[in-house]
Amino acid sequence: MPELTITFFHQILKMFLMLLIGFLAVKAHIMPASCGKGFSQVIVGVIRPCAILYAFQVEYTPERLKGLLLAVFAAVLSHVVFIFITRLLGSGLYHFTAVERASMIYSNSGNLLMPLVAATMGQEWMFYSCAYMGVLQIFVWTHGKSMICEEPQIDLKKAFCNLNILAVAVGLILFLLKIQFSEDIGLALDGIGDTLGAASMLSIGISVATIKSIDVKRIFRVLAVTLHRLILYPLLMLAIFLLLRLDTLFPGAHQIIMISTLGAGAPIGVVVSQMAQLFDKDPDYASFMAVVTMLCSVVTMPALIWAYEWITALV
Repeated sequence: MPELTITFFHQILKMFLMLLIGFLAVKAHIMPASCGKGFSQVIVGVIRPCAILYAFQVEYTPERLKGLLLAVFAAVLSHVVFIFITRLLGSGLYHFTAVERASMIYSNSGNLLMPLVAATMGQEWMFYSCAYMGVLQIFVWTHGKSMICEEPQIDLKKAFCNLNILAVAVGLILFLLKIQFSEDIGLALDGIGDTLGAASMLSIGISVATIKSIDVKRIFRVLAVTLHRLILYPLLMLAIFLLLRLDTLFPGAHQIIMISTLGAGAPIGVVVSQMAQLFDKDPDYASFMAVVTMLCSVVTMPALIWAYEWITALV
């Protein structure tokens, strides 16, 4: 257990250093600050869909299907709970803005969780982290986009034509039909998808480098968002998962629920910053919140793993 916690710590630290490289590249005029929006479009439209498709390219077995259904259920439950609680908080004392609410609900489960799980638990477990990311993509491009853009209704037709959601649907169909890509196509998708973590961290670093100023009054709001995203929300989901005994349903459920808990406790999703950039909805503030939670997650995510293993060992 200490080894796994330390490994997660080093992986998160490595990704934060990638973010720092993006920041320094802009400050040193190696890259123009204007490339941030185009970079986000490449990630959203090319890199992430390739990563999603390749993650579903695993051999079909009844056990994997059972594990996938558990991962999807845990992810859906997490997002429903987060949306409900955030709506209550947003209409209460805090009066969170749309970008703040999206930041509290949607985590970096794709760009951070998938590479983390692959590096620490093995490639075979990344399949289940993709389930969390797939659910997140559906929620964020329907509910999330509507909230950030302050649209009165969710445009389901437009949302489900989003490349990320289409990639989830196609990947799932191929998995269920036991269809595998040829070796060359698979290697191409894998090669592009492998850049997801690094490209996303660079994207945030570029965005942060363009921040001109942050209202000091907002610092306390950022801390409130960070507290909910990294500590309160994941601990709540950990309690719900364990009360439902989801980690004991079948062999492998323990690891799948740990992945789901990490998804619930990951820092703010890069997709929130990218969406804020794409639709010009306070992108500087969104990027700043993402960096703060990314930095804090170096401590909170390994601690969350420790808490999960410690509590499940006692139960």
